[in-house]
Amino acid sequence: MIPQCKGKDLLKVPASKLSQGPYLVSIKYDGQYVQIQKIGNKVKFFTSGGKEFYIEEIANYLIENNPDENFIIEAEFIGNSRGKLGDRTKCGILTTWRTDFVKGYKSKYSNEKFMVFDLIDKKLPFSYRYKKLKKLQLTLHPNMQIVSCEKMNLDKAREKVIGITRDGYEGFYLKHIDHLYRPGKRVNNAIKLKKRPTADLYCIGVEPGEGKYEGKIGSLVLEDSKGRIVKVGSGLSDKQRDYGMHMFMYKVIEIEYEQILDTYIQPTFVRVRNDKTKEDID
Repeated sequence: MIPQCKGKDLLKVPASKLSQGPYLVSIKYDGQYVQIQKIGNKVKFFTSGGKEFYIEEIANYLIENNPDENFIIEAEFIGNSRGKLGDRTKCGILTTWRTDFVKGYKSKYSNEKFMVFDLIDKKLPFSYRYKKLKKLQLTLHPNMQIVSCEKMNLDKAREKVIGITRDGYEGFYLKHIDHLYRPGKRVNNAIKLKKRPTADLYCIGVEPGEGKYEGKIGSLVLEDSKGRIVKVGSGLSDKQRDYGMHMFMYKVIEIEYEQILDTYIQPTFVRVRNDKTKEDID
């Protein structure tokens, strides 16, 4: 198995490494990662942990319909679900298939689905890999579907992810059109974008930056209606860090966050809410 090239959650991409795009954006399905290798007249199937399994029906189909084509593809196995958030628990048959392979049994296949999202080729940028995938669709097994991608920038993806999560999906997966496959690496130009909860807080202070942000704004000191205080620097652009204190002080600031414990965990600046006052904060 070729080690997977993984992306990062948006919050874990350094601001200096974050590109606006363009990206090819697809739904992030909630299933189990699989890698399928078709080399000559042999097909191998692997789980994310490198465990092998084998589905004879799919292997025979790929060999018969791709006699002269070799490829290694990545897919999200969603079983008989729609791949919405929480559907991963419905994909337990993959564990059975792994056990069957170890014991030498023939696995029973019941039309479970694979959402194919990448083709491993270390030389081609993702825009070209995706074009090759689309051409390959005609010779893949009918239950192997290429994910639908739409080209957009990061801001547009942030807007549209709200509707996707409202439909029950986990979010988006964004790959920059120039993304190169780096086996075993976690890269900055492949991004997992999820809709996180937001809160409107009141800016009561500004702290100076350090290092590369020396002489600029380092973080905003924010307070909610319950007196919880949090410092937020992530999400501020270099241009915003050059603003004077008056741009933020005593204004309502919208943030995203992961969860609330004693304070807001993994907070990220979203925008200044000039349409709100201190009486409107969360």
